Amino acid sequence: MTSEPAPGHVYRALSIAQIQVANAAPVVYDLTGETTEIGAAENNAIILSHPSVAPYHLTVRQAGGHDHLLVDLAERRRYRDRTWHQYRSGDAYWCPRHGRFKRLDNRAWCPECKRRRGSLWLMRPLKPGDSFDIGSAFRATYISQEHSTLSDAATPTTPALEMFERPARIARPIVSPVEPEIPVRDLPTDDSNLWRWQPAEMPFPIFMHQRVNFAITQHAKENHDREVGGVLLGDVCRDRDGRMFVVFTHTLKAEFTDETRGHLTFTHKSWLKMHTTREAQFPDKRIVGWYHTHPGWSIFLSEWDLFIHQNFFKQPWQVALVIDPQVDRAGFFVWQANRISNPQAPVEPFRLAELDGWATPPRVRIKLTGFAPAPADSQVERTIGNSGVS
Repeated sequence: MTSEPAPGHVYRALSIAQIQVANAAPVVYDLTGETTEIGAAENNAIILSHPSVAPYHLTVRQAGGHDHLLVDLAERRRYRDRTWHQYRSGDAYWCPRHGRFKRLDNRAWCPECKRRRGSLWLMRPLKPGDSFDIGSAFRATYISQEHSTLSDAATPTTPALEMFERPARIARPIVSPVEPEIPVRDLPTDDSNLWRWQPAEMPFPIFMHQRVNFAITQHAKENHDREVGGVLLGDVCRDRDGRMFVVFTHTLKAEFTDETRGHLTFTHKSWLKMHTTREAQFPDKRIVGWYHTHPGWSIFLSEWDLFIHQNFFKQPWQVALVIDPQVDRAGFFVWQANRISNPQAPVEPFRLAELDGWATPPRVRIKLTGFAPAPADSQVERTIGNSGVS
Protein backbone atom coordinates (compact mmCIF):
# COMPACT_ATOMS: atom_id res chain seq x y z
CA MET A 1 0.00 0.00 0.00
CA THR A 2 1.23 3.49 -0.72
CA SER A 3 -1.50 5.69 0.72
CA GLU A 4 -2.94 6.15 4.17
CA PRO A 5 -6.24 4.33 4.69
CA ALA A 6 -9.44 6.30 4.95
CA PRO A 7 -10.67 6.79 8.53
CA GLY A 8 -13.60 4.46 7.90
CA HIS A 9 -11.20 1.61 7.12
CA VAL A 10 -8.71 2.09 9.94
CA TYR A 11 -8.21 -0.97 12.15
CA ARG A 12 -9.23 -0.14 15.73
CA ALA A 13 -9.10 -2.37 18.80
CA LEU A 14 -8.65 -2.56 22.56
CA SER A 15 -6.15 -4.98 24.08
CA ILE A 16 -7.23 -5.90 27.61
CA ALA A 17 -4.99 -7.78 30.05
CA GLN A 18 -5.11 -8.64 33.73
CA ILE A 19 -3.00 -6.27 35.82
CA GLN A 20 -2.05 -8.60 38.67
CA VAL A 21 -1.41 -11.80 36.67
CA ALA A 22 2.18 -12.21 35.50
CA ASN A 23 2.60 -12.98 31.79
CA ALA A 24 -1.17 -12.94 31.20
CA ALA A 25 -1.89 -12.93 27.47
CA PRO A 26 -4.04 -9.95 26.44
CA VAL A 27 -7.39 -10.42 24.75
CA VAL A 28 -7.89 -8.16 21.72
CA TYR A 29 -11.35 -6.76 20.98
CA ASP A 30 -12.08 -5.18 17.62
CA LEU A 31 -13.85 -1.80 17.69
CA THR A 32 -16.11 -2.22 14.68
CA GLY A 33 -18.95 0.23 15.31
CA GLU A 34 -19.40 3.81 16.43
CA THR A 35 -20.04 2.78 20.05
CA THR A 36 -18.44 0.02 22.16
CA GLU A 37 -19.60 -0.37 25.77
CA ILE A 38 -17.36 -1.91 28.43
CA GLY A 39 -18.42 -3.26 31.81
CA ALA A 40 -19.92 -6.19 33.70
CA ALA A 41 -23.37 -6.10 32.13
CA GLU A 42 -24.48 -8.94 29.87
CA ASN A 43 -25.33 -6.58 27.03
CA ASN A 44 -21.94 -4.81 27.04
CA ALA A 45 -19.86 -5.29 23.93
CA ILE A 46 -16.86 -6.10 26.17
CA ILE A 47 -17.76 -8.00 29.35
CA LEU A 48 -15.28 -8.17 32.22
CA SER A 49 -15.69 -10.03 35.50
CA HIS A 50 -14.18 -8.72 38.74
CA PRO A 51 -15.68 -7.03 41.84
CA SER A 52 -13.91 -3.77 40.97
CA VAL A 53 -15.36 -3.79 37.44
CA ALA A 54 -19.01 -4.29 38.41
CA PRO A 55 -19.78 -0.57 38.89
CA TYR A 56 -18.05 0.44 35.67
CA HIS A 57 -19.77 1.46 32.49
CA LEU A 58 -17.20 2.87 30.06
CA THR A 59 -17.84 3.64 26.41
CA VAL A 60 -15.55 4.05 23.42
CA ARG A 61 -17.26 6.22 20.84
CA GLN A 62 -16.07 7.28 17.39
CA ALA A 63 -16.62 10.89 16.39
CA GLY A 64 -14.97 12.96 13.70
CA GLY A 65 -13.00 9.91 12.52
CA HIS A 66 -11.40 9.40 15.95
CA ASP A 67 -12.21 7.36 19.05
CA HIS A 68 -13.00 8.88 22.43
CA LEU A 69 -13.34 7.29 25.84
CA LEU A 70 -16.48 8.33 27.74
CA VAL A 71 -16.44 8.04 31.55
CA ASP A 72 -19.26 8.89 33.97
CA LEU A 73 -17.39 11.03 36.52
CA ALA A 74 -20.38 11.26 38.84
CA GLU A 75 -20.47 7.47 39.03
CA ARG A 76 -16.72 7.33 39.64
CA ARG A 77 -17.09 9.88 42.46
CA ARG A 78 -19.70 7.69 44.15
CA TYR A 79 -17.14 4.89 44.26
CA ARG A 80 -14.39 7.27 45.50
CA ASP A 81 -12.37 6.77 42.35
CA ARG A 82 -10.56 9.95 41.32
CA THR A 83 -8.51 8.31 38.56
CA TRP A 84 -10.25 10.28 35.84
CA HIS A 85 -10.23 13.71 37.46
CA GLN A 86 -6.72 14.51 36.26
CA TYR A 87 -7.13 16.77 33.21
CA ARG A 88 -5.32 15.77 30.01
CA SER A 89 -4.86 17.88 26.89
CA GLY A 90 -7.81 17.33 24.56
CA ASP A 91 -10.26 16.41 27.32
CA ALA A 92 -13.78 17.79 27.23
CA TYR A 93 -16.77 17.36 29.54
CA TRP A 94 -20.51 17.04 29.12
CA CYS A 95 -23.27 17.88 31.58
CA PRO A 96 -26.87 16.83 30.79
CA ARG A 97 -28.07 20.30 31.88
CA HIS A 98 -25.41 22.57 30.44
CA GLY A 99 -23.91 20.66 27.54
CA ARG A 100 -20.24 20.58 26.59
CA PHE A 101 -17.53 22.56 28.38
CA LYS A 102 -13.73 22.55 28.55
CA ARG A 103 -12.72 22.39 32.22
CA LEU A 104 -14.20 21.38 35.56
CA ASP A 105 -14.37 23.96 38.32
CA ASN A 106 -12.22 23.79 41.47
CA ARG A 107 -14.70 21.34 43.02
CA ALA A 108 -14.37 19.00 40.01
CA TRP A 109 -18.01 19.79 39.08
CA CYS A 110 -19.67 21.35 36.09
CA PRO A 111 -18.90 25.10 36.40
CA GLU A 112 -22.57 25.95 35.78
CA CYS A 113 -24.08 23.54 38.32
CA LYS A 114 -24.70 24.90 41.81
CA ARG A 115 -24.48 21.45 43.44
CA ARG A 116 -23.46 17.92 42.57
CA ARG A 117 -26.30 15.99 41.00
CA GLY A 118 -26.92 13.79 38.00
CA SER A 119 -24.35 12.69 35.46
CA LEU A 120 -21.11 14.34 34.44
CA TRP A 121 -19.16 12.78 31.59
CA LEU A 122 -15.51 12.96 30.60
CA MET A 123 -14.83 12.73 26.84
CA ARG A 124 -11.15 11.82 26.28
CA PRO A 125 -9.62 11.41 22.78
CA LEU A 126 -7.69 8.17 22.36
CA LYS A 127 -4.35 7.90 20.57
CA PRO A 128 -2.58 4.66 19.57
CA GLY A 129 -0.80 3.24 22.61
CA ASP A 130 -2.97 5.04 25.19
CA SER A 131 -3.71 2.83 28.22
CA PHE A 132 -6.32 3.06 30.95
CA ASP A 133 -7.36 0.87 33.88
CA ILE A 134 -10.79 -0.73 34.17
CA GLY A 135 -11.31 -1.26 37.86
CA SER A 136 -8.27 -2.62 39.68
CA ALA A 137 -8.07 -5.85 37.66
CA PHE A 138 -7.73 -4.90 33.99
CA ARG A 139 -5.71 -2.54 31.83
CA ALA A 140 -6.80 -1.65 28.29
CA THR A 141 -4.53 -0.40 25.51
CA TYR A 142 -5.97 1.38 22.49
CA ILE A 143 -4.75 0.23 19.05
CA SER A 144 -5.21 2.01 15.76
CA GLN A 145 -3.35 1.47 12.51
CA GLU A 146 -3.60 5.18 11.73
CA HIS A 147 -1.04 7.08 13.83
CA SER A 148 -2.69 10.49 13.80
CA THR A 149 -2.69 13.39 16.23
CA LEU A 150 -6.07 14.19 17.73
CA SER A 151 -7.12 17.76 18.32
CA ASP A 152 -9.81 19.44 20.37
CA ALA A 153 -11.77 19.97 17.16
CA ALA A 154 -12.29 16.20 16.93
CA THR A 155 -14.06 16.09 20.31
CA PRO A 156 -17.79 15.30 20.00
CA THR A 157 -20.31 17.85 21.22
CA THR A 158 -23.29 16.33 23.03
CA PRO A 159 -23.27 12.53 23.46
CA ALA A 160 -26.52 10.71 22.80
CA LEU A 161 -28.49 10.26 26.03
CA GLU A 162 -29.26 6.60 25.35
CA MET A 163 -25.54 5.87 25.71
CA PHE A 164 -25.76 6.67 29.40
CA GLU A 165 -28.38 4.16 30.49
CA ARG A 166 -26.88 1.84 33.08
CA PRO A 167 -27.71 -1.83 32.35
CA ALA A 168 -28.11 -4.68 34.82
CA ARG A 169 -24.84 -6.22 36.02
CA ILE A 170 -23.80 -9.85 35.92
CA ALA A 171 -20.40 -11.51 35.99
CA ARG A 172 -18.70 -13.46 33.22
CA PRO A 173 -15.02 -14.50 33.30
CA ILE A 174 -12.97 -13.93 30.18
CA VAL A 175 -9.34 -14.10 31.25
CA SER A 176 -6.59 -16.65 30.64
CA PRO A 177 -5.11 -18.78 33.43
CA VAL A 178 -1.90 -17.86 35.19
CA GLU A 179 1.18 -19.16 33.40
CA PRO A 180 3.72 -21.28 35.30
CA GLU A 181 7.10 -20.17 36.60
CA ILE A 182 10.18 -20.65 34.40
CA PRO A 183 11.58 -24.14 35.10
CA VAL A 184 15.24 -25.15 35.25
CA ARG A 185 16.28 -27.76 32.65
CA ASP A 186 19.31 -28.88 30.70
CA LEU A 187 19.70 -27.56 27.17
CA PRO A 188 17.90 -30.00 24.81
CA THR A 189 21.00 -30.55 22.68
CA ASP A 190 20.41 -34.30 22.51
CA ASP A 191 17.08 -34.00 20.66
CA SER A 192 17.73 -34.45 16.95
CA ASN A 193 14.30 -32.98 16.12
CA LEU A 194 15.42 -29.55 17.33
CA TRP A 195 17.46 -27.02 15.39
CA ARG A 196 19.42 -24.52 17.51
CA TRP A 197 19.61 -20.82 16.63
CA GLN A 198 22.07 -18.74 18.63
CA PRO A 199 24.15 -16.11 16.87
CA ALA A 200 27.00 -14.91 19.06
CA GLU A 201 25.49 -11.46 19.71
CA MET A 202 21.99 -12.72 20.63
CA PRO A 203 20.99 -12.94 24.33
CA PHE A 204 19.55 -16.49 24.38
CA PRO A 205 19.31 -19.59 22.17
CA ILE A 206 16.15 -20.70 20.38
CA PHE A 207 15.44 -24.38 19.72
CA MET A 208 12.89 -24.96 16.93
CA HIS A 209 11.24 -28.33 16.39
CA GLN A 210 11.17 -29.48 12.79
CA ARG A 211 7.34 -29.66 12.91
CA VAL A 212 7.31 -25.89 13.53
CA ASN A 213 9.50 -25.22 10.49
CA PHE A 214 7.25 -27.44 8.35
CA ALA A 215 4.06 -25.83 9.71
CA ILE A 216 5.09 -22.22 9.12
CA THR A 217 6.49 -23.11 5.69
CA GLN A 218 3.31 -24.81 4.60
CA HIS A 219 1.14 -21.99 5.94
CA ALA A 220 3.27 -19.34 4.22
CA LYS A 221 3.53 -21.11 0.86
CA GLU A 222 -0.20 -21.73 0.66
CA ASN A 223 -0.63 -17.94 0.60
CA HIS A 224 1.89 -16.34 -1.75
CA ASP A 225 -0.27 -13.28 -2.44
CA ARG A 226 -1.50 -12.30 1.03
CA GLU A 227 -0.20 -12.11 4.57
CA VAL A 228 -0.93 -14.85 7.09
CA GLY A 229 0.25 -15.49 10.62
CA GLY A 230 -0.24 -17.14 13.96
CA VAL A 231 1.34 -17.74 17.34
CA LEU A 232 4.32 -19.85 18.40
CA LEU A 233 3.89 -22.18 21.36
CA GLY A 234 6.58 -23.82 23.42
CA ASP A 235 8.63 -23.74 26.58
CA VAL A 236 10.69 -21.11 28.35
CA CYS A 237 13.44 -22.56 30.55
CA ARG A 238 16.68 -21.76 32.32
CA ASP A 239 19.75 -23.94 32.31
CA ARG A 240 21.67 -24.90 35.46
CA ASP A 241 23.61 -21.63 35.26
CA GLY A 242 20.42 -19.54 35.12
CA ARG A 243 20.66 -18.70 31.41
CA MET A 244 17.35 -18.54 29.57
CA PHE A 245 16.46 -20.50 26.44
CA VAL A 246 13.26 -20.97 24.40
CA VAL A 247 11.92 -24.07 22.64
CA PHE A 248 9.33 -23.78 19.83
CA THR A 249 7.23 -26.94 19.83
CA HIS A 250 3.95 -26.07 18.08
CA THR A 251 2.20 -23.37 16.07
CA LEU A 252 -1.40 -22.19 15.92
CA LYS A 253 -2.68 -20.55 12.76
CA ALA A 254 -4.69 -17.37 13.17
CA GLU A 255 -8.07 -18.15 11.69
CA PHE A 256 -10.85 -15.66 10.97
CA THR A 257 -8.31 -13.02 9.97
CA ASP A 258 -8.69 -10.17 7.50
CA GLU A 259 -5.99 -10.88 4.93
CA THR A 260 -4.70 -8.87 1.98
CA ARG A 261 -1.33 -8.64 0.26
CA GLY A 262 -0.16 -5.83 2.54
CA HIS A 263 -2.28 -6.22 5.65
CA LEU A 264 -3.13 -8.84 8.27
CA THR A 265 -5.56 -8.36 11.15
CA PHE A 266 -5.89 -10.87 13.98
CA THR A 267 -9.50 -10.32 14.98
CA HIS A 268 -11.08 -10.84 18.37
CA LYS A 269 -12.44 -14.14 17.05
CA SER A 270 -8.91 -15.13 15.95
CA TRP A 271 -7.51 -14.57 19.44
CA LEU A 272 -10.34 -16.41 21.16
CA LYS A 273 -9.86 -19.40 18.85
CA MET A 274 -6.10 -19.53 19.46
CA HIS A 275 -6.44 -19.18 23.24
CA THR A 276 -9.18 -21.82 23.36
CA THR A 277 -7.13 -24.24 21.26
CA ARG A 278 -4.02 -23.69 23.35
CA GLU A 279 -5.87 -24.30 26.60
CA ALA A 280 -7.59 -27.43 25.22
CA GLN A 281 -4.67 -29.04 23.35
CA PHE A 282 -1.48 -27.54 24.78
CA PRO A 283 -2.27 -26.39 28.33
CA ASP A 284 1.37 -26.76 29.40
CA LYS A 285 2.73 -24.55 26.59
CA ARG A 286 3.28 -20.80 26.62
CA ILE A 287 2.81 -18.31 23.82
CA VAL A 288 6.51 -17.74 23.14
CA GLY A 289 6.07 -15.48 20.13
CA TRP A 290 4.25 -14.88 16.87
CA TYR A 291 4.89 -15.26 13.18
CA HIS A 292 3.60 -13.57 10.06
CA THR A 293 4.53 -13.34 6.41
CA HIS A 294 5.79 -10.58 4.14
CA PRO A 295 5.13 -12.12 0.72
CA GLY A 296 7.61 -10.41 -1.58
CA TRP A 297 8.34 -7.60 0.90
CA SER A 298 11.56 -8.99 2.41
CA ILE A 299 12.20 -9.73 6.09
CA PHE A 300 12.01 -6.82 8.52
CA LEU A 301 9.76 -5.36 11.21
CA SER A 302 7.82 -2.31 10.13
CA GLU A 303 6.60 0.43 12.45
CA TRP A 304 3.28 -1.39 12.91
CA ASP A 305 5.01 -4.72 13.54
CA LEU A 306 7.13 -3.04 16.22
CA PHE A 307 4.06 -1.53 17.85
CA ILE A 308 2.38 -4.95 17.97
CA HIS A 309 5.45 -6.71 19.37
CA GLN A 310 6.13 -3.99 21.96
CA ASN A 311 2.54 -4.08 23.23
CA PHE A 312 1.53 -7.75 22.99
CA PHE A 313 4.77 -9.74 23.05
CA LYS A 314 6.83 -7.75 25.52
CA GLN A 315 8.17 -10.58 27.66
CA PRO A 316 11.98 -10.83 27.21
CA TRP A 317 11.62 -14.37 25.82
CA GLN A 318 8.91 -13.64 23.24
CA VAL A 319 10.06 -13.68 19.62
CA ALA A 320 8.84 -12.30 16.29
CA LEU A 321 9.34 -14.56 13.26
CA VAL A 322 8.94 -12.96 9.81
CA ILE A 323 8.70 -15.12 6.68
CA ASP A 324 9.02 -14.21 3.02
CA PRO A 325 7.75 -17.28 1.12
CA GLN A 326 8.71 -15.81 -2.25
CA VAL A 327 12.42 -16.12 -1.41
CA ASP A 328 12.12 -19.15 0.92
CA ARG A 329 13.63 -17.28 3.87
CA ALA A 330 12.64 -16.45 7.44
CA GLY A 331 14.26 -14.55 10.30
CA PHE A 332 13.94 -14.07 14.05
CA PHE A 333 13.71 -10.79 15.95
CA VAL A 334 14.28 -10.91 19.71
CA TRP A 335 14.42 -8.61 22.71
CA GLN A 336 17.91 -7.45 23.60
CA ALA A 337 18.61 -4.97 26.42
CA ASN A 338 14.93 -3.85 26.38
CA ARG A 339 15.07 -3.20 22.64
CA ILE A 340 14.25 -5.31 19.62
CA SER A 341 17.27 -6.58 17.71
CA ASN A 342 17.84 -4.71 14.43
CA PRO A 343 14.27 -4.43 13.05
CA GLN A 344 15.46 -3.68 9.52
CA ALA A 345 17.16 -7.05 8.94
CA PRO A 346 17.23 -10.37 10.80
CA VAL A 347 20.36 -11.89 12.29
CA GLU A 348 21.25 -15.13 10.48
CA PRO A 349 18.07 -15.72 8.43
CA PHE A 350 17.36 -19.35 7.59
CA ARG A 351 15.94 -21.28 4.65
CA LEU A 352 12.40 -22.61 4.89
CA ALA A 353 11.84 -26.38 4.98
CA GLU A 354 11.45 -28.41 1.80
CA LEU A 355 7.84 -29.57 1.63
CA ASP A 356 8.38 -32.67 -0.52
CA GLY A 357 7.09 -35.65 1.38
CA TRP A 358 5.14 -33.49 3.84
CA ALA A 359 3.02 -36.43 5.01
CA THR A 360 6.14 -38.33 6.14
CA PRO A 361 8.80 -35.63 6.39
CA PRO A 362 12.47 -36.61 6.42
CA ARG A 363 14.95 -35.07 8.85
CA VAL A 364 15.27 -31.35 8.18
CA ARG A 365 18.58 -29.58 7.66
CA ILE A 366 18.20 -25.80 8.00
CA LYS A 367 20.84 -23.82 6.15
CA LEU A 368 21.88 -20.38 7.32
CA THR A 369 22.30 -17.83 4.57
CA GLY A 370 23.15 -14.20 4.18
CA PHE A 371 20.22 -11.89 3.63
CA ALA A 372 20.23 -8.27 2.51
CA PRO A 373 17.82 -5.82 4.16
CA ALA A 374 14.94 -4.53 2.10
CA PRO A 375 15.58 -1.39 0.02
CA ALA A 376 14.72 1.81 1.85
CA ASP A 377 11.83 2.67 -0.48
CA SER A 378 10.29 -0.80 0.02
CA GLN A 379 10.47 -0.44 3.79
CA VAL A 380 8.73 2.94 3.78
CA GLU A 381 6.01 1.67 1.49
CA ARG A 382 5.60 -1.49 3.60
CA THR A 383 5.22 0.45 6.86
CA ILE A 384 1.99 2.14 5.79
CA GLY A 385 -0.14 -0.93 5.29
CA ASN A 386 1.46 -3.94 6.84
CA SER A 387 0.42 -6.66 9.20
CA GLY A 388 -0.57 -6.52 12.82
CA VAL A 389 -2.00 -8.53 15.71
CA SER A 390 -5.43 -7.58 17.62
